[in-house]
Amino acid sequence: MFFFIPYGTDAPIYHWPYGTVGMIVLNVLIFFLVPDVAPFVLEHGNGLQPLEWVTSNFIHGDIFHLIGNMIFLWGFGLVVEGKIGTPIFLLVYFGMGIFQCSIEQVLMIASDSGGSSFGASSIIYGLLAISLVWAPKNDLSVYLFVFLIRIIATTFEISILSFGMIYIGLEFVFAFFTGFQMSSAMLHLAGAAIGGGIGYVFLIGKWVDCEGWDLISVMKNQHGRQLTRTATQMPEADYQLKTEKSKKRKKKKRKLAELDSELDDIEIQQSKREKRVLKIRELLKQNKPTAAVSEYQNAKRRMGEFTLCAMDLKSMADGLYRQKMYSESMPFYEQYVDRFPDLASKVRVRLAAIYIDIHQRPRAALRVMSQIDPQELDEKAEKIRMKLERQANQLIEDGVLELEGHSWS
Repeated sequence: MFFFIPYGTDAPIYHWPYGTVGMIVLNVLIFFLVPDVAPFVLEHGNGLQPLEWVTSNFIHGDIFHLIGNMIFLWGFGLVVEGKIGTPIFLLVYFGMGIFQCSIEQVLMIASDSGGSSFGASSIIYGLLAISLVWAPKNDLSVYLFVFLIRIIATTFEISILSFGMIYIGLEFVFAFFTGFQMSSAMLHLAGAAIGGGIGYVFLIGKWVDCEGWDLISVMKNQHGRQLTRTATQMPEADYQLKTEKSKKRKKKKRKLAELDSELDDIEIQQSKREKRVLKIRELLKQNKPTAAVSEYQNAKRRMGEFTLCAMDLKSMADGLYRQKMYSESMPFYEQYVDRFPDLASKVRVRLAAIYIDIHQRPRAALRVMSQIDPQELDEKAEKIRMKLERQANQLIEDGVLELEGHSWS
């Protein structure tokens, strides 16, 4: 037996998933607080019951059904809500559930089986399909638990495209072996179809920013593969005329092809880096520093070495600071001081203020300010520096203890 638990993604997240968390909490509360769920499931063959189109999406058969759905709701809700924000996410969430349930009840209106359906699975498959359309090349971080003779736990990353195709493909296989009759697999496929349609409509309506990495763009854009193909083919007229080629010439040709391919890869990486930097600047311009930080962290994970210029790094730190996210701004100010010491006099003053006022680290503040040339500060900044110095010394006299932080702080 094994379980997959998606817990994170490197897809750009521009909005905190309040709606996703809210839906998880609501599902859990209903599971534990509603003892008799029979009136709220989606009934087959009992006419049209619009209230059930809503309520049935929050009913789960047992704790394992609930836990499984909530885990996947987090994994894919994070991607979808992260791109469109909470209000629109909730409209999509309820819209998919209501639409799927209404169609299902209409199709089963003449059924005399007395059957019913319930659960958030169709919505979750819809979110999976939307994620697949909007961010196919982004990765999901997944926990894998295998229960055999002993428990094996590990983590791995897999593209949303691969993960989604595996799960949707399995549901298709299950539906095939049941003759595509009404079943959980068919309901999951219906949810995925609805989600895929919604994802496509948002794309063509330009209601979501996928930065050119949506499924349509990925399918059409052969630039990277074409560059590699062009570099490795290197057609020559003489090749068809000669039956033999010297090993030396073949080796030289292979090296040239490899070099061209490497250069193409470098150009592609530079292009991706430039796009990331432009996106960060645009987010900072829109006063969205937390989204800019998310974009920055995703770039570091995907590209390895990713740095910002002095202006962009300071803008990101200042943006967080203006929103009173002082602790969040601190590592970016520290990075600025490390990388651009000759430009950092005023930044050192602000960093010292964070050390003193937020973290009670007077010695760190004194150390970072000790490297300031007073002549580089204007009168106002110098007064602030002197005030901070007095505060730091007073805290030390009062016996404040502090943990060591940065190497120079």
